[in-house]
Amino acid sequence: MAQVLKDVIRENILKAALQEFFDKGYQSAAMRNIAAQAKIPTGLIYSYYKNKDALFDAVLRPVLYDWERVLTAGGENKSRHTGSEIYGLSKAETECILNLFDHRQEFIILIDKSGGTKYENEKERFIKDIEEHLNEHCSDDTDDALFSHIIANNFVDGLMQIMYHYKGKEWAVMILHKLSKMYLSGIGL
Repeated sequence: MAQVLKDVIRENILKAALQEFFDKGYQSAAMRNIAAQAKIPTGLIYSYYKNKDALFDAVLRPVLYDWERVLTAGGENKSRHTGSEIYGLSKAETECILNLFDHRQEFIILIDKSGGTKYENEKERFIKDIEEHLNEHCSDDTDDALFSHIIANNFVDGLMQIMYHYKGKEWAVMILHKLSKMYLSGIGL
């Protein structure tokens, strides 16, 4: 019985922390607000999480990826959109994106609201990994690094707009499919 209560408390802390970090970002989020939302004393959070950073890590766990590994996992198995697959993306890339849709608040926090943490440069790292992936697989003869950077940056910005304006998974997949087709077919992928 005690373990069940501990699991419920942990889950309540995570839910409250997710909302606090989403609403205020890491730097402005307060442990006392998280505790109040979870309906527990502030000190009890520290029985579950060493500090605010550890709690932040726990909240972001579902969206922490080695982007380079995800981008190279699919090889040449690129989709042309059948079912929930997304144009130009491998099965691994598609599965990753679908998971991000399921955890869009966490992803928004990671990309846009993690200033002051070890994740504050995650957006730039994500863009860089996509940029390198495009350079390796692009059939375009353009050797202009800025071009690949612009495409990768715009793709991530488009993905973030889908996250912020989310209307359901089916809608998100359809919009991302269009976005991917526009970008990737235009550069010869």
